[in-house]
Amino acid sequence: MDFFKSGPSWLPVAVGGGAVVLLAGALLFRKGSKKPFVLSDDYKEKDVVYLFHFGRVPSGPDPSSFCVKMETFLRMNGIKYKAITTQQMGPKDKMPYIAYNGQVISDSDFIVDFLIKELQLKCDSDLDESQRAVGHVTCQMLEENTYWALVHFRWVQELDRLPYVLTRSPNFFLRLLLRYLVAPSVAKSCYLQGMGRHSVAEINQIAERDLRSLSTILGNKSYLLGDAPTSHDAAVFGITSVLVYGAEGSAMNTLITTELPNVLDHCRRMRERWFADWDDLCAQAM
Repeated sequence: MDFFKSGPSWLPVAVGGGAVVLLAGALLFRKGSKKPFVLSDDYKEKDVVYLFHFGRVPSGPDPSSFCVKMETFLRMNGIKYKAITTQQMGPKDKMPYIAYNGQVISDSDFIVDFLIKELQLKCDSDLDESQRAVGHVTCQMLEENTYWALVHFRWVQELDRLPYVLTRSPNFFLRLLLRYLVAPSVAKSCYLQGMGRHSVAEINQIAERDLRSLSTILGNKSYLLGDAPTSHDAAVFGITSVLVYGAEGSAMNTLITTELPNVLDHCRRMRERWFADWDDLCAQAM
């Protein structure tokens, strides 16, 4: 019986209610006792990038487009790294974050900037100012707008399906945790950002404009800005890969897979080139 879709009997209500109380108490305790971020000595090997992320899921390397973006960037540039699955958020209370030679950097854009400078990477060196501007505004559109349409789809429209996106064996405890402790906070963030104030039809309209714009900018090029990949392609792949492989049933997934062949081809091209082990990573999901 599906507890969240059927009339609950007194037993699951009692058990579930008790679990929620315990979870809420644990969450409040965690908030009240939160300590300053301290990097463990386990992650200080010299010249190794430690990428802290949520973890592998059945549909891809990570449920977060930003985490996929960062792992893609590391692979594109041949950077030695170790992916660390963790529940500890970074200094800015965000994911992903990295540690490199004792330095901790949060936010994917700042991480990319840091690594390009620190490791003297040449991935964007051939871009002119116009190309840099196009890359910037395209990625900002996807990460600050389209991303929130994905958030709304997962955490508001299709919340009951989310446990199956995150793990191979969703349990009752996980469903309680997501529904009663995590989802309300995410939905509130989505509302405050603005996307959550719209109807589903309006959200789909907004996302469609974004994705069709991406398709127009991409055109018949192999990569976003030409025949060679840049850091901007990692960001594009971060969001499109999650939509293609981890958001089945969404209007965005349908649009990409049926009407935007160049966006789908770009996504597949990126996966084939830098994630030959994609299926192996998915197999590591809980």
